[in-house]
Amino acid sequence: MLKKYSKSNETSPTLRSPLERKETLRKIITKTESLGKAVNDKTIEELKTYIEETDMINAETSLEEKINNQEVVLLDSEMMNISSNVLKHYTRSFKKLVCSYDQTEFAQKLMQHLKQHSNVESEPPDWSLLESDVVRCFKTTAQYSTLLGTLAPLEKKEIKRKKLTVKEPQAQIKRPENVVAVEEEEKGVEHTVRVSKFISRYYKVNQKPLDFFKFILHPNDFGKTIENILQISFLVRDGKVKIMKDASGILSIQPRTKAMLTQTNVKDSPNIQNVININMEQWKILKNIYRLEKPMIECDNEMLHAK
Repeated sequence: MLKKYSKSNETSPTLRSPLERKETLRKIITKTESLGKAVNDKTIEELKTYIEETDMINAETSLEEKINNQEVVLLDSEMMNISSNVLKHYTRSFKKLVCSYDQTEFAQKLMQHLKQHSNVESEPPDWSLLESDVVRCFKTTAQYSTLLGTLAPLEKKEIKRKKLTVKEPQAQIKRPENVVAVEEEEKGVEHTVRVSKFISRYYKVNQKPLDFFKFILHPNDFGKTIENILQISFLVRDGKVKIMKDASGILSIQPRTKAMLTQTNVKDSPNIQNVININMEQWKILKNIYRLEKPMIECDNEMLHAK
């Protein structure tokens, strides 16, 4: 993007009328267009002069005049566009001459230029004469200011911590303490007894524990699967069976020995009942894994069978 050079604290000796400013701008635009047709060593200097004249006209034009009559603004924009095109054309022409550049010849011409513009002959030459032109080639570092001192610290707000509330233990599902001595009418308890007997009988015959999920899974009824989990939890609570992981990491069930039952009946032993959590999606996954045709715990007729 072309940068326009403006002279600070410089004003025109006489203010021109709006019509005169427009005519002057048109003449400058015509001259600038001609620069692009014949590029030479003086192109940049002439372009610089035309841009400075345009800046002076722009400084003479008030904001109100620019709002009411935007032709001056359009002419100024056109001047910027034409100047940019001239620079592009000059750059292309300059690139063609790069191959013929001779650094020794350039140094001699630079020394000759300094001697011509210096009032006093000196060794080494007065390089300060090039300062105004060289400084424009470097980007100026932006100025900035910082806050001096520190800000007053804010008052610390007291954080009120919430008191930790201890959750009350969940009430256990009440079942008879002795699941063996029950009446015939209590079908749920009778079924729990049958489940306990089946686990003991299976372990005695096969000499290995039962697969937990295969035992409690009902392939056609999610609700009955949950009921079977509860039945196992009652037996675990009463110390009749125990749940553990086998060598493959699969949950399995096996009856407790007499020594284990004696330890369970000790008064100081904790009485804990846990219920495994299972949802409908997990139940469907287990169905696809085990592919049971009938449940191992048959709840409909309260009969037990093993596949």
